[in-house]
Amino acid sequence: MRRLAAFFALPRRDQVLLIEAFATLAIVRSALHLVTIERLRGWASHLKGGTKPVDRVVWAVRTASRWMPGATCLCSALALQRLLSAQGLASELHIGVAHEPHGIAAHAWILHEGRVLIGEEGQDRYTILTTWRAGDPSGDASARNLTPG
Repeated sequence: MRRLAAFFALPRRDQVLLIEAFATLAIVRSALHLVTIERLRGWASHLKGGTKPVDRVVWAVRTASRWMPGATCLCSALALQRLLSAQGLASELHIGVAHEPHGIAAHAWILHEGRVLIGEEGQDRYTILTTWRAGDPSGDASARNLTPG
């Protein structure tokens, strides 16, 4: 009940942005099971033009991710990349791995203008496997694999 009251206490523009973040997260969660990663990546990186500030978009995705069961770092990163791209903002989605006592762990995080926006928790201990760029001025959504071969 407190969350609902907190939601209605938000300014209208933040309410709309939070709903958009929830919807985007839900789409990403479903799409990860239904479509190829290339198709999802292309959707997440489609550049448009908008005016929402980066900090509010990040806040919305962080908030929605905390409230949505099963939202992984990859879901959050793809959702954030999609919402940043919708604002015409460039970003890089990094996916990395690290050795853990129980095996290998994977993690995803987003950078914008060299700053980690989401997924910064321990991201420095992961070896980057791939980087997906969105919002390149040329309109190209490119991937850079950093694995040999």
